[in-house]
Amino acid sequence: MDPNQYDLHMETRFQRIKQRVRGKKSGTYSNDEWSGWVQQIENERGLRMMNAVLFLLLSVSFFLGSTPLFFLFFAILAYMWGNFYYLTHVAKKLEIHILEEKLKLFTEDEGMLRLRITHNSLLPIFFGRLRLGTDKNILFQHGEEQIHMNQLHFNFHQVGRSQWEVVLPFTAVKRGVAQLHLFDMEIDSFFGWGKVYLQTRDKMQFEVIVYPRSEKVAGLEKIFPKKQGEQPSRSSLFEEKSRVLGTRDYVPGDPFGNIHWKATARMNSLQSKVYDRTTQLSWLFVIDISTSSFEEKMRGIAFLLHYATKHNISFSILVNIKKLGNPSYIVMNSGEGKQQLYAGMMLLARIKVENVMIPSMTFGQIIHQHAIRHPYVIACTEQAVMETWNLPTSTEGFALETVGDGVKLVKLRKGMKHQGIFMKHA
Repeated sequence: MDPNQYDLHMETRFQRIKQRVRGKKSGTYSNDEWSGWVQQIENERGLRMMNAVLFLLLSVSFFLGSTPLFFLFFAILAYMWGNFYYLTHVAKKLEIHILEEKLKLFTEDEGMLRLRITHNSLLPIFFGRLRLGTDKNILFQHGEEQIHMNQLHFNFHQVGRSQWEVVLPFTAVKRGVAQLHLFDMEIDSFFGWGKVYLQTRDKMQFEVIVYPRSEKVAGLEKIFPKKQGEQPSRSSLFEEKSRVLGTRDYVPGDPFGNIHWKATARMNSLQSKVYDRTTQLSWLFVIDISTSSFEEKMRGIAFLLHYATKHNISFSILVNIKKLGNPSYIVMNSGEGKQQLYAGMMLLARIKVENVMIPSMTFGQIIHQHAIRHPYVIACTEQAVMETWNLPTSTEGFALETVGDGVKLVKLRKGMKHQGIFMKHA
């Protein structure tokens, strides 16, 4: 990074810290607001000293009475002042707005960052250079991959009192959330001496949410309903007494309470009620951010979320990440439908493997508390880790494992759910 740009970057950070200390908000600003630039002129002190020296030389020319020398120094002084004036005023009325602040994409999808650059000054920009940097979840066309972020540099020029839009295409390369962490500009002097560095006072409000692309999971046939619940099922052994589908002829052995008396009077023969057969088919997804092949398994979780939504299966998500507040871990309550799918996919996109994890023993107790309410636990972790969890006896456990280029469900072996506990007591 250029030393002047580094100084400007640090100066902007100090200004934001001071604003926070004084109680002022300094976060992001919306499209309708513009907080202005923090600018720094290259060699500003040298320019001021040169102007002072020229002024002294000009005074000497007056004292000596040399007309050619007077005009020469006057021309140089005018050049210097014109150069300084250009650098200090060229970006005074320059504004940049992001037209779409939030985008939602899947991995490998294409997107665009659209900027509107408004230049209200009469001074033209002939040699402008814009630089921006985002999280590594997206990669701009013709951009550069850095260690901590992906950057894009491009040159531009703009006449005074004008407005134009810039479209910067990019590709969503990785699950996660990408934001603008670097947005600065440099403008070279029209007179050829010096440049001005600009950085926005506040963070530009731009966010790209990259959802994991679904990848089909093998072994779904291993999950079959086994408890009474609210999920309709023709093959279930359980009946929901509040859902009467119709009637049928009475068969010896039918409970007396199942007789439909109104239908019996209408048909002149005993009629029994036919109830809707239901079962409990709710899933608890447990995500361990320390598992191997994490991104591949997340694509499998995304597929299962879509599958559950399509088949009206309620689900909940539990992640071993610490957070402030109560509860002190990330959990999404049970639900179903498109809103639940949207919330689940949003949670998958925002999970970061760099977060602080909950200790394994504590997390095992948390899993047990939540698993009591779910007949099935689908874990994004290794089977060996899952076998150490104290799952309820009524809960079936499945682990996601990568096989070649795909993902499959592996059922937790019977008798292994409590092996860790037995070994501990032994």
